[in-house]
Amino acid sequence: MNRHAVRTHLSRVILAVMLIAEPVQAQWVTTFETFYLQASHNWTFRTRYRSADRLFNAFDYGHAILYETLLTKPGADSTLLEAHIYDRLTKKILLSPPRVPLEETAIEPMYARLAPEAKAMFDWSHILHRQIYDVLADERLDDPARDREVQRLIAYYKTRPDLAFSSKPKSMELMQEQPYSLAFRQKFPKFNGLIWGYHWFQVGLYEPLLTGTTPAEREAGIRATIGRFFQMLTDPLRTLPYQMPMTAAVAPLFAARYPEAAIIFDNLHSMHDVVSDILANPAVPRNQKRAEIVKAGRMFRDDTSYVMPVAAWLTMSAAMGVNNMGGPSVGFSPDLPAPTVTRGAVMQHDRATGRMTGMKVGEMTGTMEGMSHEQMGHDTPPRDTTRTPPAPVKPRKP
Repeated sequence: MNRHAVRTHLSRVILAVMLIAEPVQAQWVTTFETFYLQASHNWTFRTRYRSADRLFNAFDYGHAILYETLLTKPGADSTLLEAHIYDRLTKKILLSPPRVPLEETAIEPMYARLAPEAKAMFDWSHILHRQIYDVLADERLDDPARDREVQRLIAYYKTRPDLAFSSKPKSMELMQEQPYSLAFRQKFPKFNGLIWGYHWFQVGLYEPLLTGTTPAEREAGIRATIGRFFQMLTDPLRTLPYQMPMTAAVAPLFAARYPEAAIIFDNLHSMHDVVSDILANPAVPRNQKRAEIVKAGRMFRDDTSYVMPVAAWLTMSAAMGVNNMGGPSVGFSPDLPAPTVTRGAVMQHDRATGRMTGMKVGEMTGTMEGMSHEQMGHDTPPRDTTRTPPAPVKPRKP
């Protein structure tokens, strides 16, 4: 039996045993693991850019410990995540990340029992993430070869429709206008910002691999993007992203060249937020959390729920404002950009055009730099009157 077959068989057995061990949620799940597509470029990024690659391992730990904590300690004081775990992540784990990818089931055993399908969706998409890094980091490949390999990886990704996120753009309604939405960002704003910082880095790191014209330029670009990520941690409630980073805004060259991959990653990152909200929201009873996560996963995989045209997705991404997402991942100034909305604001967009139509939560605090009147819509977004808005955000400093 080859390595791939052994991994697949063991994954099926482990999932079955885990679910049997959880009487309340017990049922047979047929989700199974698929490994990397065989290719000569595999592990190239890990070899060339060890520091960046190790950060991904730390991010995996951060996501896993978050879900496990939200599920197993629902009544814990917010300081458990906002102070104790956040500090361990930012002051220890990110500074000395794991050298190899982690087995997340060991970190999030109860969450993996609750929603193995969602965990498998995340794992499958993270493989796509990592294999595309490998392609773009392989100096033996010219641009046409890189393009062919990325398309081959996307085709391979789609061979698992039970796990693959849709490559059709989804409206932000699916992420932040559901009955359970916003629970996580409102109770844990600092940790939410950290997760958005992770996502900024994960999509943003493609950009220096594409903009650099020589190996030295690419290496310098990677180092600069790593430095920018750590700069975001200096004053978390002020310097981490205020909005979920959209790939087309943070990494526009990557999104233009590989739009399907960019859309998949936006959908992946939106689903991460959804799972956090479901787990964090006490209005979703514990015995209904699995059903809500499975339902959300189904909508993120299909090509019909909350779908918007690609042109509208691009307009929406621009309308949200790259300055609110942590800024661009290459060619940035020394200072972090000043956000133009309150932290965690919920902008509303027309699904057909992507134009901004209103502000459901939060308010504007400045002018959207680089945004056209058309993207904003013709009317001034109404202010949220359901709660006292936060104080205006001061310009960021490194």
